[in-house]
Amino acid sequence: MAPKRHTVLIIDDDPGQLALLAAQLERRGHFRTQTTTSPAEGLSLAEELAPDLVICDVSMPGMDGLEVT
Repeated sequence: MAPKRHTVLIIDDDPGQLALLAAQLERRGHFRTQTTTSPAEGLSLAEELAPDLVICDVSMPGMDGLEVT
């Protein structure tokens, strides 16, 4: 039986950081990632996807990670 793939939502205003973190998680094979650079879109995706884990940058323009949380 294949292990369950957990869904991880990553919210970060730096596209390079998003790509790096998503690649690291996906490479391990246990995680399915969804990414966004927009805190507002992150909130919508969190409601839509009900991810197992949300990783959110704290320092973002507009709405910071603490407000998102």
